[in-house]
Amino acid sequence: MEEGLTLIEILIVIAIISFLLSICLPAFQKARVKGLIVRTKMIISSIESALSMYESDFGDYPQSKNTSKILVELLQGPCDSPRWNGPYIKFKKDDIDKDGNIVDAWKNPIIYRYPQSAYKNIQYLIVSAGPDRKFGTSDDIGNW
Repeated sequence: MEEGLTLIEILIVIAIISFLLSICLPAFQKARVKGLIVRTKMIISSIESALSMYESDFGDYPQSKNTSKILVELLQGPCDSPRWNGPYIKFKKDDIDKDGNIVDAWKNPIIYRYPQSAYKNIQYLIVSAGPDRKFGTSDDIGNW
């Protein structure tokens, strides 16, 4: 009897491995997306904490229509105001895009809006477009 595997045996092994991969890969992808969602929620939570400290020093939140760029300047500093007791947050290099906006786990800009009127129970809005990278959909991640 010859040693080694026949072509049929090799094809069966390849088929079994392919079947197992087809079961496992979607689960790995789902876990990866969940991890990115958690990371984005942590970024938003950190911004909320920093905004709370800023508001404590200045008596109000920074005003902005639809960008988080101003937050990088005012929360991380440096700031010339004598009331500024920051930095309130330290952003990592990969948390900021080339335009100076804070980005989510998918490297898309996070929106900061104050004052805002979309939600009555919060004073300011911090929003990530979420996994689909489109604002205004059900997977958006925010501070509401």
